[in-house]
Amino acid sequence: MKRLQQVMTGALVLSLAPMANAGVYIGAGLYNSSVDEEVENIKFDDDDTTGGLFLGWRPIELVGAEVGYYDFGTIEGNNGTKIEGGAVTFAGLLSFELGPVGLYGKGGVANTDFDVKHPSFKDDDSSTDAFGGVGATVDLLDKLYVYGEYMHFDNDAGVDMLGVGLRFQF
Repeated sequence: MKRLQQVMTGALVLSLAPMANAGVYIGAGLYNSSVDEEVENIKFDDDDTTGGLFLGWRPIELVGAEVGYYDFGTIEGNNGTKIEGGAVTFAGLLSFELGPVGLYGKGGVANTDFDVKHPSFKDDDSSTDAFGGVGATVDLLDKLYVYGEYMHFDNDAGVDMLGVGLRFQF
């Protein structure tokens, strides 16, 4: 029985060995955040240049998980109302590698927070909503990638983000 446990433990350790080489990565990029929605009778049709950061883990090349923060910037409505916000995200990732080029899709939940400012009032709005996106990577060096992606946040403002950045895989 003890010998069987040792064999099973050894097999478990060997099966986890590829995960030691699993893809933990970090990334950052510049995004164009845009809104074209009517929210509570206020028309928002504006965009801003913002940033985003993320940390991910791909235990195998095909699937992964990612947490991130995406800044929505400042968006102005037609009556002087401004919204500023961002989202903390948790997403699943599916990817397909074609040599030095990779294609991926991601989707998950975003905890969004908006500060609403108008000359006559201020308000805060928070929600947890779905988001998703698609993108592509190009392998520059063995562990450094450039990426481009599009994401949509399904919050009241309907934020769309188009961005490019760098990703480093450990």
